[in-house]
Amino acid sequence: MFRISLFLYSMLLILGALIYAPILLYQRLVRGKKSAIIPRFWLGSKPDTFETDSSRARIWIHAVSVGEVNAIRPLAERCLQQGFPLLISTTTITGQEVARNLFAERATVFYFPLDFRFICRKAIRCARPQLILLAETEIWPNFLAAARQEGVPVILVNGRISDQSYERYLRFRFFFRPVLNLFDHFCVQTRSDKERIIAVGADPDRVNWIGNLKYDYKLTASEEKQQLKQKIAKLLAVGEDHPLLLCGSTKPGEEDLLLQAYTGLRKRFPGLRLLIAPRHPHRGPEVRRLVESNGLSALLRSQLKSSSSSAEATEIMILDSVGELAHLYEIADIVFVGGSLVDTGGQNIIEPASFGKPILFGPHMENFREIARAFKDNYAALEVGSIAEFEQKVADLLEDAHARQWLGRNARKVIRDNQGAIERTFEIVRQRLEDQS
Repeated sequence: MFRISLFLYSMLLILGALIYAPILLYQRLVRGKKSAIIPRFWLGSKPDTFETDSSRARIWIHAVSVGEVNAIRPLAERCLQQGFPLLISTTTITGQEVARNLFAERATVFYFPLDFRFICRKAIRCARPQLILLAETEIWPNFLAAARQEGVPVILVNGRISDQSYERYLRFRFFFRPVLNLFDHFCVQTRSDKERIIAVGADPDRVNWIGNLKYDYKLTASEEKQQLKQKIAKLLAVGEDHPLLLCGSTKPGEEDLLLQAYTGLRKRFPGLRLLIAPRHPHRGPEVRRLVESNGLSALLRSQLKSSSSSAEATEIMILDSVGELAHLYEIADIVFVGGSLVDTGGQNIIEPASFGKPILFGPHMENFREIARAFKDNYAALEVGSIAEFEQKVADLLEDAHARQWLGRNARKVIRDNQGAIERTFEIVRQRLEDQS
């Protein structure tokens, strides 16, 4: 029965590829839009690999995009510290850029194969891993089947199942149950995730509630990033008279609301500065047009040619770059985490929390449900139900420095109280490798 289901799944993938191919061609040739699809076919030679000690196991870690790459970074660093040759794959272009920047010359970075059995087998044979770690909710049936066929164990790390995914998995439990049996182990974020993945069909003996790797996040700033941060702070004249409201990882539909709120806030706080970082940096020009339609002006990060180039001071900046947002949280006075005023599931709040910043987010934090609840329950962040409430809460915080500091201290405490998932996950990884030897 499972083989039939897998065959039908593969046929649907082929149909989807045929439908999507003309769209992809149009976007590439007409609109000049880059795509990560082509390298995921693995048409050429295998990715460059390092000459490594054959006595050490090669570990392949897959992280979809920027958020997942940042989440697995401490685990990857732990593996590197122990001398394991590391391979890191991503799905998106932005994830690839961040992974290459973070692990340059220390790991082999490449694109994750499309989920066709023959492509996945080729990728696994080229990469030659002894263990594969898939981050969060990366459940690819053909890849898992190929890994089993090649005798490579697979562990889901930092696993989670969202509300929407859970309903879908339960509906097609007949298909996902044998797929989950292709995993050798599950390291999940919360008790709820453990209960859900078992309900879908995972073997309870293979599931461990580990905690969230994101709490072990540590940011390392290069000299280049430090210079950029100082330059942007200077351009925005950030200081006591010019507090900075940073809206990170915003989604379409949010920026216009935030700009309306900012316009209202400026009447009470004329020195207020604004930095908007759209979740997808290519939307920078689109966001600038929104700024201009509200009678304001903004500077794009891409307009700064280098850390030493000159630029006019500005009240609003739009961050249309990859891998820089986390560093800029440090200069903010108040942080809003995007993707939460609109129904897109929210974004990670650990990065601004690590700097002890007062944080606000909207009602849609479904993808970070447990983290959001932990911060709310410990008075470490504020949830706002509307843009009017957002404007009022920001005004209250701007008027009360003690409240900002109190929220920031609580945010740091939540992080400290929830750390340790890296070591617990690595212990399972180590045991699995020992079992193979």
